[in-house]
Amino acid sequence: MGVFLWAPMIRSTIAFWLLLLFTAGGALAENREILQRSDVEVVFPASLRPAAEEILEIYPAVCRDLEETLGWTVRFRPTVVLIKDRGIFRRISGKPGVMALAEPGRNLIVIDFTRMRSHPYTLEGTLKHELCHLILHDRISASGLPLWLDEGLAQWVSGGFTEVAVPQRGNALDKAVISGRLIPLSSLSRAFSQSGRTLVLAYEQSLSLVTYIIERFGVHSLLTLLDRMAEGDSFEEALSKTLSISPGSLESGWRKGLGNRLAWTTMLAGHLYEILFFLASGALIAGFLRLLRKKRTAMKQLEEAEETDTE
Repeated sequence: MGVFLWAPMIRSTIAFWLLLLFTAGGALAENREILQRSDVEVVFPASLRPAAEEILEIYPAVCRDLEETLGWTVRFRPTVVLIKDRGIFRRISGKPGVMALAEPGRNLIVIDFTRMRSHPYTLEGTLKHELCHLILHDRISASGLPLWLDEGLAQWVSGGFTEVAVPQRGNALDKAVISGRLIPLSSLSRAFSQSGRTLVLAYEQSLSLVTYIIERFGVHSLLTLLDRMAEGDSFEEALSKTLSISPGSLESGWRKGLGNRLAWTTMLAGHLYEILFFLASGALIAGFLRLLRKKRTAMKQLEEAEETDTE
């Protein structure tokens, strides 16, 4: 749940907690510090200064990478807030397992730093994911960008990184394909307001859909789709103009691709021993042929040497 766009109550909760955390005189505002440069500002407790300095150092490269990937320049100066208390961050986010969030209205990124201590979660991946949300919403209105596309894109640009702790990537998606319980595209954006397995599946489906668009139509088509949405087209209109398909056709093609991939995976898994035996046999035969060639070469060299001695 990286971008809070659904309820004014959630926005008010974020503002309330940040006011307590970082307003002068607030009960939780002790030792607040700020580091800034022309393109980014970092707000943090004094004990997290090394992390704040790291963000200041990596931000230009992260920003440049996103600009090159999306083809858009960053037109705002984000504020990154580091939280060192998981309980406080959970009260801000309203969900367990969430590690970071972005609020486009304030160009704000809030990170639970306690999560950054465990692999594979890093400040760079987190920053890139959340900054992508801000860039997308700087160009496309909240009502014009489906949440599944927003989250799928943010995962794609950050190498599959999500804001929620996911134990096994792809596990939820595979299980949903097998059981026939994929979330319909029409309901996918709403699934991000859920928790547990539904939330994890929503993230995995979103990344899978974006990956499908790229593999089926190319990165250029995806970026053209975003450009049309930035110009004011709805997702449905941009999809029709760019890819000449409807959301229903997109979903059916994606589902078919998932089914084919799973069928191949299942077939390979079911014949694993036969495949391993075949590979081992092939290696054995190749080794025997190499040995035979070496033997023949040695015999030939010996015969030539004997003929030379006779002469």
